Amino acid sequence: MSKQDEVLDTIQNINRDDFERLCLKVLENIGFEISNMKSVSGDILAEGTIKRENEKQDFIIKFTRSSDDVSSELEGLKSFLSPSTKGLLFTTDKIDEDSYLDERIEVVGGIKLYQLLEKFNLLSYLSGFKEKKKRAEKEKQRDLIRKGNTYLSEENYEMAQKYYEKAKEMGDDTALALSKKGEAFLEQGKYDKAIQVLKESLEINPEKVEGWILLGDSYDATGRKKEAIQAYNKAIDLSENGLDSLKKKGRTLYKMKRYDEAILCFEDVLESDHEAKEIWNNKALCHLRNGEYEESIESINNALSIDPDFEEALVNKTLIFENMGRIEKALEVSNELVESFPNKSEYHYFKGAYLTELKRYDEALKHMDRALELNPKNERARVAISDIKRKIEE
Repeated sequence: MSKQDEVLDTIQNINRDDFERLCLKVLENIGFEISNMKSVSGDILAEGTIKRENEKQDFIIKFTRSSDDVSSELEGLKSFLSPSTKGLLFTTDKIDEDSYLDERIEVVGGIKLYQLLEKFNLLSYLSGFKEKKKRAEKEKQRDLIRKGNTYLSEENYEMAQKYYEKAKEMGDDTALALSKKGEAFLEQGKYDKAIQVLKESLEINPEKVEGWILLGDSYDATGRKKEAIQAYNKAIDLSENGLDSLKKKGRTLYKMKRYDEAILCFEDVLESDHEAKEIWNNKALCHLRNGEYEESIESINNALSIDPDFEEALVNKTLIFENMGRIEKALEVSNELVESFPNKSEYHYFKGAYLTELKRYDEALKHMDRALELNPKNERARVAISDIKRKIEE
């Protein structure tokens, strides 16, 4: 694109008020004195005078951008003229100076307009308009993304995607709009589409931490664990602390049964956030899978010291004691679960199972009956009841 074409394209895309200001700046440099501005039937007209050959000449000046029919614009301008006034039409059409000769109307077309801007050193004046337009587009893009985020939070994925797509077409942060589209696909369970869009976003802006995290989540959801780890590693490298990425990486390593590596990730998180109860819980599970029972108990106790009613940690503590063969300790924890969550079938089943192990059959049967009452589909409790009754009869 030539410099002239680039300038005219910029003028064509600035807003109407800025186009008028630019034209008025040109008129000022030519020598016009503008006395009035008015809008008539949607047309912006200026009244001004210029001194030519020691005589003042009155003008009605009309500003318009590219029109399919400049002739009609000239005819429209003629209707505003009086016998004592002449007309001047500013247009961005790339017409030659003499394309529309008329004794009463002069035309400044795109080519002439560019020449005047260059002559009066006004080309740099356009940069302010470009920056203003850019800022307006950026704010509009942010607004569209905010609206998309609202729909995303309401799980209205179709509307969210529409706003993200509009945002992608406006402003210069295309990567953010694409990243949000990817997030919406991820929330919908459309993982392959999420991966495709997120990779496109990261090609534009590879420094976007959130994009790498979302990509890691998408890979993880499709079972592509190694690629998920790679994405999380990229996010960790780009982050100041990378806690969120470390947590996700640790959980993925746990799923891959790479428990020692997962423990290292969780320990890195705990160095920065010692009160992260979920991370102590996850670390405890890793030690459990490694058969490191004392370390597992220590970690789970740390989680429960932060939140004594942490349900998941209480469940895991019963499992740790169970794996250690310490059934009475597992029973103690199951008592806490039943007391804290009396209407959960599974916890009555746990308690009944541990009581059965200790041959306390009458108490065990009571809790198994309660488990089945709370959840008639609890088949484990149904089978256990038959087994306990048989043992009682023996």
